[in-house]
Amino acid sequence: MKVFIVKGSATMLNELRSMLSAIPGVAIVGLAVDESSAIKRINALCPDVVTLAIRLQSGSGLGVLENIRKHHAGIKVMVLTNCYEKAYVDRCIRLGADYFFDKFFQYTQFCDALRNLAHLERIANKPGALQIPEKLPAASSSASVAIGNS
Repeated sequence: MKVFIVKGSATMLNELRSMLSAIPGVAIVGLAVDESSAIKRINALCPDVVTLAIRLQSGSGLGVLENIRKHHAGIKVMVLTNCYEKAYVDRCIRLGADYFFDKFFQYTQFCDALRNLAHLERIANKPGALQIPEKLPAASSSASVAIGNS
């Protein structure tokens, strides 16, 4: 599963890259700290999953999310941010994010959801395997948001 990481902090970006690289089946295909380079590289690389922060060094993750939904409807978007105010959650829902996690309180749930996606991707690539659902529930947490599920 090809993953692209967009974080405003180079330190957080490197920590996340190290953690995600350890997940079986995950290949980190790109990194960005600003909206412009994220959009250009995501458009060129077409990853399976984008992990996305809202606050970036320049621009916003919301602009990246808008671009993804406009040009790449099949990419799964996992927002991981400390901007957990209702306005941000609602905006991400409207823009089409698949997941929304508070990075301080839901990092473990975020990692679990990514592991589940990688596992489902490995299963789906076997002959006769089931298809990956369009939306998956986030790990159980009263604060996590799995967007698009009832």
